[in-house]
Amino acid sequence: MRLLLRLFSPLGIALCLLLGCGKPAPVPYPPTMVEAARLSEHEAARALPLLEALADSLDRLDEEGRVYYDLLRLRVNDKLNVRATSDTLIRRITAFYEAYGDPDKLMLAYYYRGRVCADLNDALQAVEYYRKAIAASKETKQYLLLSNIYSQLGEALEYQNLYEEAIPCYRKAYDYTLLSRDSVTLSMPFRDMAAVFQQMGQPDSALYYYEEARVIASKTNHRIFLGIMEEMSELYMEMGEYDKALAYLRYSLNDPYERDHTPTYYLLGKLYLLTGRLDSAYYYTKKSNTKEIFYKEIDVYRNLAKIEELRGHYPEALAYWREYQKCNDSIQVADNSEEILRMKSLYDYRLHEQEKQRLELENKDQRELLYSLILVAVVVVFLFVIYLISSENKKRQLELQIEKWEHAKKSIYERSDDYIAENQKEILRIESTLKKSKPGEETGLMLLQKERLEATNKQITLRQDEKRILEEKLKCSAIYMLFHSDQSPKSDEEWATLIKELDRVYDLTYQLRNLYPRITPYEIKVCCLVKIGIRVSDIAEILSHSKAAITLTRSRLYAKITGEKENAEGMDRIIIGL
Repeated sequence: MRLLLRLFSPLGIALCLLLGCGKPAPVPYPPTMVEAARLSEHEAARALPLLEALADSLDRLDEEGRVYYDLLRLRVNDKLNVRATSDTLIRRITAFYEAYGDPDKLMLAYYYRGRVCADLNDALQAVEYYRKAIAASKETKQYLLLSNIYSQLGEALEYQNLYEEAIPCYRKAYDYTLLSRDSVTLSMPFRDMAAVFQQMGQPDSALYYYEEARVIASKTNHRIFLGIMEEMSELYMEMGEYDKALAYLRYSLNDPYERDHTPTYYLLGKLYLLTGRLDSAYYYTKKSNTKEIFYKEIDVYRNLAKIEELRGHYPEALAYWREYQKCNDSIQVADNSEEILRMKSLYDYRLHEQEKQRLELENKDQRELLYSLILVAVVVVFLFVIYLISSENKKRQLELQIEKWEHAKKSIYERSDDYIAENQKEILRIESTLKKSKPGEETGLMLLQKERLEATNKQITLRQDEKRILEEKLKCSAIYMLFHSDQSPKSDEEWATLIKELDRVYDLTYQLRNLYPRITPYEIKVCCLVKIGIRVSDIAEILSHSKAAITLTRSRLYAKITGEKENAEGMDRIIIGL
């Protein structure tokens, strides 16, 4: 519209007469802007200050110059991994170049429209604009840009699990990178194809393309080469070829260039865990646990927990498992959020298509019906999403609670006489074996195992003795006798005293909350009275409830903790075992 107004203005008519109705000659770009455009592909960090220096003099440019400046800013931000939060600017840029008539810049605008859509988690719109960019590229020689377009199109299709469609895009990306003579990124399309085949469960094809990428990168880009070596080592691990995986990782580890070796440490830890070398596995996995933004953090904690469990370090294993659960919860929340955004993106895209159809309808009743159907669809989808999220949360909470109970049962067992007896049987077996064995490395190991079991039994026995002494003192205390001799309701101060004493002896409230964090003060009181051996009928009098209500409380608490069927006696056994 602005071009039409300019064309039919008096000045425009005069220019048409003089220039044959051609477009006004564009104002040349400032040298600083030309240099920023040149640097924007591979040296965006150097291009950014040049563009910032031009920000105060944009009024000297014509409209196309200002729009192109905005496009360059988007390009530099994208190269510096600054995610877009709105598509308002890129919409204006693409609308301008659709009317302006410069196919190369229109192609660039469509490409970054797709990149912005990807940042906004709208993969379907991203695919549409990447394809528009390709359609606008006729007779262009911007081969590196075409390579980027096909590469991003492949990534967008891969994000939607359309692997078969992604592979031809990566092949095109390689062809155009080859035409561009850009050796820096020549290996990347092969690496991308290898990753797709790996996700498709085709390790032989993945290995072929990784090898192609590795050979190219070894001659063109050392940093990309090392990254490919790490990815290949992970593939070899999946294929069970541990010697090859170790050789590739050692090469990466011995690299003289200064870089972050965290991914290498993680993969070495994983490899040594798979091959049973637990000390080495612990060393490298621990080194990879940097507390920095590292995409394998959840796997690090899970592997550390597994290593410590296999080494018999159960408290440490439990601590790492808890850290794993924290990471897992965070990832679940992020995955749920991403899935909701993906569904919203899909819904928005379909709504957009429906809107196009609606504009073609001439009948008002048909339009109203379409709106009604859309509204119903929104409500159904919304309710369905809420239902899925709620169901998944309940399922995850139940799984976590059952897992927590299994850990608690194991901990209670490892403090029991049965555990001492089991260790004693193992000690006797070792002693019997030692009598029949000749002195050597194996006998030394068995002696160490025997000493460890004896030390464990001694530690458990000492804790049991300490607990018995504390229990005897508790039974002689005034508060213990008060609750046993008087079944009337108790004051807050008396309850606080009893709970304090039970925490001193058994750490009771901590253990109960650890088993079930949402336990109520009333349920804690019931547990305290069971712990000191008060009869159910007397508990009912002290708490001013019926005997049936006390039984129901214990039964339900058992179900909450274990995930099993309600069982009042089972809950009593748990309390007594704490």
